[in-house]
Amino acid sequence: MEINRPINRRTALKVMGMGMLATCVVPLPSFGKSGKSDKIKRLIFYFSATGNSLYVSREIGGEGSVLMSIAQEIHNDNPVYEADEIGFVCPVYCFIPPAIVQDFIARSTFKADYFFAVGTYGAHSTIFPEFLDNLAKEHGVKLNYISTIQMVDTYLPYFDAEREKADPKNDRIPERIAAVSASINNREDYIQPVTQQDRMICEGYYRGSGRDRQRPTVTRSEKIVFATDACIGCGICTSLCPHGSWKVINGHAVPEGDCENCLACVHNCPQKAISIIPTPPEPQEPNRNARYRNPHVTIPDLIKANNQHS
Repeated sequence: MEINRPINRRTALKVMGMGMLATCVVPLPSFGKSGKSDKIKRLIFYFSATGNSLYVSREIGGEGSVLMSIAQEIHNDNPVYEADEIGFVCPVYCFIPPAIVQDFIARSTFKADYFFAVGTYGAHSTIFPEFLDNLAKEHGVKLNYISTIQMVDTYLPYFDAEREKADPKNDRIPERIAAVSASINNREDYIQPVTQQDRMICEGYYRGSGRDRQRPTVTRSEKIVFATDACIGCGICTSLCPHGSWKVINGHAVPEGDCENCLACVHNCPQKAISIIPTPPEPQEPNRNARYRNPHVTIPDLIKANNQHS
């Protein structure tokens, strides 16, 4: 299905069904009951709203690796994981890992000979490697490798997704992924440096925005997004939200609940019926009609990753 191609309710239900079916039929190690599993070579935990981090996880994982969604594993009652290699792949939100990723690392136990992490970002990654390195150490994980990969910037209040998709920098994405994959395959020890300029960019942003420096994007969904009159009540947003904070009432989608500000609902609505509420000092969207999903990732893929109602 083409990204953001308008669909009817029947087609939307079919799409959601495909995503939920995928959740049921894909075998994964069962860590939840015993905390143990047959030891695997490479285990990658990912969080993805528009598909960039899922795509990178697949490319880095390769054949034989196991990918697990953080949005699903955050509910694991016994989060103990073991593999030869364990990795984390996630987007960079306000220069640091999303809150859901921080929470998952904080509440889980990981056992591996080699740990790595990759952040996907659009404009700047700044302090991401340093922040994640310190967070992991605080919770008993020594990361051997941390790097970032520049991709399409999906934060719509600042970036026109159509311009981002057309940017020549995207031609280098496969090259960047290949370089990171090679380093991880060779088990290199490397933490991407953070410069003084990186820290200055980050400091200026937080000082100007007034955002919380540990959880800058966490808020209430009803304060961030809303469904316009173009909404047909298809319900895809209800299955895409990693917090399950959308519901359909009288044929119209309504947000209510925790929000990661990941914008999965905004980018993936086939009707382009979900908009962002301008919240100063954030600007209005430069292009209301611009939306993005990684071309290698489908809506059912993201439903499988983020659905909270199955």
